[in-house]
Amino acid sequence: MIAFLIDKSQNLPKRLARLPQHRRQQLLAALIWLVLALFCCAVLGHYYGQQRDAAATRDRAEARAAATFLAGQSLERIVAGDRISTQLLTRQLLALPAISGITVQDVESNPLAQVGDPERGETVTEPVVLHDSLAGSVTVNVVPGSGVHFPWGSLLLVLVFALPFSAAAALAASQLPARRAMPVMEATPVPQPKPEPEVRVGLYIRPLNWVQLGNQLSRSALDSLQSELEERLQLLRRIYDARPLEHAGPHRGLGFCGEDAVFRAVCCGLLLRELQGASRATGLQLAVAVVPARTESFEFSGEQLLSQARDLSLHGELLEDESLAGRIESYGVDWGAQVTGLTSPYQKLLDNQLHQLLQA
Repeated sequence: MIAFLIDKSQNLPKRLARLPQHRRQQLLAALIWLVLALFCCAVLGHYYGQQRDAAATRDRAEARAAATFLAGQSLERIVAGDRISTQLLTRQLLALPAISGITVQDVESNPLAQVGDPERGETVTEPVVLHDSLAGSVTVNVVPGSGVHFPWGSLLLVLVFALPFSAAAALAASQLPARRAMPVMEATPVPQPKPEPEVRVGLYIRPLNWVQLGNQLSRSALDSLQSELEERLQLLRRIYDARPLEHAGPHRGLGFCGEDAVFRAVCCGLLLRELQGASRATGLQLAVAVVPARTESFEFSGEQLLSQARDLSLHGELLEDESLAGRIESYGVDWGAQVTGLTSPYQKLLDNQLHQLLQA
């Protein structure tokens, strides 16, 4: 049942939107009239309750006063047994609006006078005393607040005048411009970060005489030599868009991505050898080799590539790369090729770049 009501309440706005305009005006007028009726009923009910409470308090006080007065006036009549005068006196007090019945009894509880309805309403009893002795009693029945009634006439008058007011309010509301529905903004999907391109080629660097230099130079000189090499590698990384290889092991390595990764790696290795050759004072001999990031077969040719310091070593799987066609000068060996330089136009560009780095 609750689920049915919830479903109906959810579909209510759509049903109201499909109704014609005059029907929606009628429903709105009826709703306004109902709200006004409930408000007026609440206000008049509160006013009626206040008036009835005040009247009930006043009626109880009048009943106690009437019982006290009748007890004082009935003493001689009870002693004399005068029922007629007692009956006349009680009828005069019964004329009060809230009193519904009066009973006068002697000391033996025999009724001397009884008027009205003795079973209706609340009772107020006063004793009739003669020289500190009980001579009888007076009982007054009272209905507190019976003289106050709900203002049905006022409520009916208000409801009648609320009819044209609710109709005018509904008509004015229908003439207001319809509020445009706010456009629903679709959530913009968060762009996924582009995956980093896969490293195709690695430029591996191996110092060949590091142990001998450690025996010949001081610790500070070795640190300075290592710092100088690190600065050159960082510079070459920025120039050729390379990244450090995390799996280079005991060697140092730079990774290259893209279609021309092999050619950029060769240029980077040649430029590094030229920079090292320009500073002979260091005495550091480097073996530089360009090797695929993932070789097609398991082999140990990389150890041969990094075992001599003559030229730039190139792995055999990279000899047929399209980016090297007509750009390098090399000669073949058993495990690949030795790159001695670039072809004339590219070598001039590499020499100019080397000159600029040495002048900086």
